[in-house]
Amino acid sequence: MEFNVLLEVFFILLVVILVSYVVYTKYIKKSSLLNDSNFIFTPKNMFNYSPELLNTYLNEKTDLNGYEDGFKATLLDLINKNYIIFSNTINSNSAKKNNHSSGPIVRINKKKSVNKLKPYELDVINFLKRYDKKGVISLYFIEDDLKNLKASKKFESRYKSWEKHLKNEYSNNKFFRGDSTEFMNELDDFKSYVSGRDITNADISPDDINQFLVYGMALGIGKKAVENFEKYLDETTLKNSEIYQIIKVNGLNFVEQGFKGLYLVKPGQHDSNTDVYGY
Repeated sequence: MEFNVLLEVFFILLVVILVSYVVYTKYIKKSSLLNDSNFIFTPKNMFNYSPELLNTYLNEKTDLNGYEDGFKATLLDLINKNYIIFSNTINSNSAKKNNHSSGPIVRINKKKSVNKLKPYELDVINFLKRYDKKGVISLYFIEDDLKNLKASKKFESRYKSWEKHLKNEYSNNKFFRGDSTEFMNELDDFKSYVSGRDITNADISPDDINQFLVYGMALGIGKKAVENFEKYLDETTLKNSEIYQIIKVNGLNFVEQGFKGLYLVKPGQHDSNTDVYGY
């Protein structure tokens, strides 16, 4: 009888210890690490996969409505890999949107072969090529043009091609079929690190800023990461980041405009004289 009581107490204590350990490792330890001023995020797996694939992964695992961010991340990643060259022209905020050379502009880097690019990356490049005027592509002009139904339908076609190619790439990747707990924890650590923690210039290089913002955009925290970096990093450091610059000057707004068209354009509408708002 006494032995049974001791055994029962032992099992109760064991359960309490196990539950306490799980709570500590999953919540308390993780929180204390992220609040530790000496903590620096060290990636294990996530940077082995494209930001677009991680965006798709989160869409599968959570209720993240992030394919728009995935499309943006593709463009940012191409800039980061120097397939697309970004330039923020002088007085871009006051530039007229109907000027092909106004505002933030990009150029396709003709010195780099696109042979190694994925089909979904080529979709973004081919979309931008439609707006190439003597080697210059105005992102503000694209934004303005996508208010037009005809242009919006072309964006829709290219976006659907991008989405199809991306999902094919994702479904063929065996990594994403296994246990996701550890990987999701890594993504959560990354998101907390870049969007909610004080970061010093010593913690992060300009290349890190570019990479972190590309992946941050894919994971739905691009703007939060920019705001966090602005709190703790000096202006010179940020100006050396093309990815920071393009987000800061709203160079990605054309994607948001394109997605408005996806939601507002009705099948069969092709009136090139009417924009998606009906003006």
